[in-house]
Amino acid sequence: MNLIVCLEDKNGMMFNKRRLSQDVAIREDIYKNMDGKSLIMNAYSFKMFEKDNPEVDIVVREDLPVCDKENLQFIEDKQLGKFESEINKMIVYYWNRRYPSDLKFDIDFEDGNWEVVSEEEFEGNSHEKITKKIILKK
Repeated sequence: MNLIVCLEDKNGMMFNKRRLSQDVAIREDIYKNMDGKSLIMNAYSFKMFEKDNPEVDIVVREDLPVCDKENLQFIEDKQLGKFESEINKMIVYYWNRRYPSDLKFDIDFEDGNWEVVSEEEFEGNSHEKITKKIILKK
């Protein structure tokens, strides 16, 4: 599986069943790097993406994550640790801020099983700095 997640500095994903933040610059970065693949997400996430009217194929499913080795899945409201063995690639956008959170990302990229192959920073619409890391399973 190839997954996309957004995290704050303490690996928070959600607070009180709501996303911690959103920034159109992240969605634009996702769109320009799709390479003809589909983007899979749930209906909650789609509400954020649909307002952009993107010219990418978006598939809405509630049973995420799904075993799909070709396409990308945007996940913002599920812990993924129990699926770690099936994940090949993670695209992680870091907000570079601390937000309160009650749902934490539960995969440890420092455990020796993962390698950061790319890291870049860019300015967001509502965030001075967003860090994007592409992380592959070793």
